Amino acid sequence: MRQESDILLAEKNELMESSQHISAEIRHLFSLATFIDLEPGMSNEFSEGLDHAIEHYGKQALRAIEDIVLSGKTKSAIAMEALQYVGSTDSSLWHNERRKTLERCLLESASAWVRDGAGLGLASLDDPRSLQSVELAILNEPSEVLKDNLMLVRDQLLDSMLDS
Repeated sequence: MRQESDILLAEKNELMESSQHISAEIRHLFSLATFIDLEPGMSNEFSEGLDHAIEHYGKQALRAIEDIVLSGKTKSAIAMEALQYVGSTDSSLWHNERRKTLERCLLESASAWVRDGAGLGLASLDDPRSLQSVELAILNEPSEVLKDNLMLVRDQLLDSMLDS
């Protein structure tokens, strides 16, 4: 019994160390992004690093991205770029987790830039299951410009739902 408890504790410690390593790697990517000329849709070290992290670490990488973005400890333009990339990456891996990350950032961020990036990411992901979150965001959005953009995302998701 004691041996099983020791094994479980060791596994838990290993997972925590792994999670801390992944978070540190994601934080490093975000700090590198301040020195990169970020152009939407263009591949760069930041987007390639995010792609690698999502592909290899999945849910843990997405949680780390979400934590950084929602903490407000990164420039809004970098957070926006990251969220657009989370939605547009070609990988079909971690689709549901990517959707949940984008929805949470859309609904919880104080930054209009971040909410816009999350909306653009959700448009790229094109998953009608995000419709409810987008509609809720529209109701609570103080920026008329962003509200209009989110209405376009809502319309796209409605069309996708009807097409399936």
